[in-house]
Amino acid sequence: MKDLLYYGLALALLAFMPACQASESDGHTPEDTWTVVSYPEWDSMSGLGDEESSSESSWWGMADWSRRKKVVALNLAVAGGIAIYGAAAWDYGSNGFTTRDEGWFGSDTRYGGADKLGHAWSAYALTSLYDRLYRDWGYPDEGAMLGAALSSWAQTTLIEIGDGLSSSQGFSWQDEVMNTAGVGMAYLRHRFPAIRETVDFRVEWFPSPAFRHGDERDVFTDYSGQKYLLAIKPDGLLKTGDPVLKALEFHLGYYTRGFASSDEEYFSNRHRYGYIGIGLNVTCLLEKLTGHRAAGAFDYYQVPYTYLSVRDDFD
Repeated sequence: MKDLLYYGLALALLAFMPACQASESDGHTPEDTWTVVSYPEWDSMSGLGDEESSSESSWWGMADWSRRKKVVALNLAVAGGIAIYGAAAWDYGSNGFTTRDEGWFGSDTRYGGADKLGHAWSAYALTSLYDRLYRDWGYPDEGAMLGAALSSWAQTTLIEIGDGLSSSQGFSWQDEVMNTAGVGMAYLRHRFPAIRETVDFRVEWFPSPAFRHGDERDVFTDYSGQKYLLAIKPDGLLKTGDPVLKALEFHLGYYTRGFASSDEEYFSNRHRYGYIGIGLNVTCLLEKLTGHRAAGAFDYYQVPYTYLSVRDDFD
C-alpha cells in the first residue's frame, strides 16, 4: 500500500516545488500571491510574466483562477489527505529519523530489486504525468518539464523522509537514488525528442498466482506479476520511416518471482531473471489502425503477450 503514496503525494506536493512567488514586478495582484517557493530559472522559462489574473477571482470561482492558484488549491487539499494517511497507516512522525540499508538486486533482498525498479518507474511516470498537466494548464514546454521534474523529485523524497520518521519503515537511500534516476530519465526523455523516439521505460503487469487467489491485493507490490523493461525502437535510431521498423521494438528487461511472502505456496524458490526480446510497438500499431495513441499510455505500460523473449535465471 505504501506505493500508493507515490501517486497521491505527488499530486499533493505538485504546488510546492514549481510554484513561483508573485511580485509587483510581474503584474500579479496581491490575491494571486499564494505560492511558497520560487525558482527563478523555472520562472523565466514558464512565461509567468505573461499570465493574466483577474483581481476579482476568488477561491469560490474556479473558472477564474490562475493556473498557479489551481495547482495550489488542488495539491494543498491532497497533501492534507496524504499526510493523514501516512500518519495513520505508516506511523509517520512516530519516531526520530532513522535509515535502513535495503540493498539493491541481490538474492538476499526482500524483493530481489523489483521494488527498486518500481521506485524508478513510479518517479518516471509521475514526472511525465506532471509534464502533461503543466502543459495543459498553459506552461510552456521547457518550464513544464523542469517544474514536473522538481515536483516528482520533491514528492518522492518527502515520502522517503516520512519513512525515515516512521518506527516501522526507515529512510532508504537506495530508494532515493532510484527515485532520482526515474525523474532524470523522464526529464531527458521529454527534453530531447531523439531519446523519446528511441527508448521507453515500461512496466508489465499480469496478476501473479498469489494475486489471482486473493493472497496478494496490492497491484503495486505484486512484484511476482511485474516486469520492468527498456523498449528500444529501431526506427527512432534509423529514421527510415519504414512501417516494419516502426512496428517492431527490442526489449531488455528484469523481473523476479517468489520473493514476496504471499508467493511461498506458489513459487518453491526465489528467482531473478534478465531477458531480451523482440515485440510489437503497440502505440504505433494502435495509431496506425485507429488514428489514436491512447494518450501514449503504452509508452509506459507493456502489454503482455505482445513479444517473444529469452531469459537468463540469475539464481
